[in-house]
Amino acid sequence: MTPGSRREFFAYHPRKWRLLLALGAAGSLVLTAWAMAGAVRSGAPLEFARAGISAGLVLAMLTVHLKLRPRPGWGVRVTAVALTVARATQGLIEIPWSAVKDVRRSGADRETVVIFVGEDKRVLVSQHLFASKAEFEALAATIDELRPATPHDA
Repeated sequence: MTPGSRREFFAYHPRKWRLLLALGAAGSLVLTAWAMAGAVRSGAPLEFARAGISAGLVLAMLTVHLKLRPRPGWGVRVTAVALTVARATQGLIEIPWSAVKDVRRSGADRETVVIFVGEDKRVLVSQHLFASKAEFEALAATIDELRPATPHDA
């Protein structure tokens, strides 16, 4: 990768997971309607509980679907000074390169970049948050290229 072609921002766009969540919510909505029809027909409290749990599942899937939507600034920014990672629940985490102790790949297919910060903190960046494996590999290559050399003890 030439220095002029290196990108600094890698946007999250988990298409596959958003599609699966939408399909799961649609299926759960059908189950909710079926459970509600049975609850109205029988009047049993257990049937109403089943319909309520199914409706809760629909809302949970739609909430996660909404949190995973692509939006401006949601992704990983790699600069010469710091690494900024957007988290769905924690907001932006800015990690100066001086605080990074190590960067490793993890998982059976090396689908996670693990950034060790300080003594007891780590930040995970997973492949499933990106639109394609090529996007994730470009991010991993940029991180490897820009991270400072780690001192190795003898």
